[in-house]
Amino acid sequence: MDVRIAVAGGDELTELESLQEWLADSAELRGRVTACELPPPRGALGPVLDAILVALAPGSVATAVATALVSWLRHRAGAVRVEIELPDGRRLTLAADRVRELSDAQLRGQLADLLTTLEPAPDSGPAPDGGPAGGRVARSEADG
Repeated sequence: MDVRIAVAGGDELTELESLQEWLADSAELRGRVTACELPPPRGALGPVLDAILVALAPGSVATAVATALVSWLRHRAGAVRVEIELPDGRRLTLAADRVRELSDAQLRGQLADLLTTLEPAPDSGPAPDGGPAGGRVARSEADG
């Protein structure tokens, strides 16, 4: 399953390139991170980075993605958001300003929620709102 990750806020292209490097530097994610590019605009010399695709598999890959995303967000200075689109159409948003303010215990809870969304148990579906159980940092776009 491929998860599509985009960035909104700040200098989006620079932030997306930074996130791509951050994810690709993770040993657990090497070979699983792919650039999703748009054709070059008229007059440009090359394609434009639009999003990042990450190939998830059962096990520690979802943990590595969740940990890397939250860690990257904690290092952002501005109001940057990571937008995650799952193959089933669910969309989640993680905001840097909300992640930076979390205590260690709250952060562990947020990671657990994100993992629930990225790698649900075989016998359970998503939470009723389409987001993770508890829906604290990760939330469905339908929720506003």
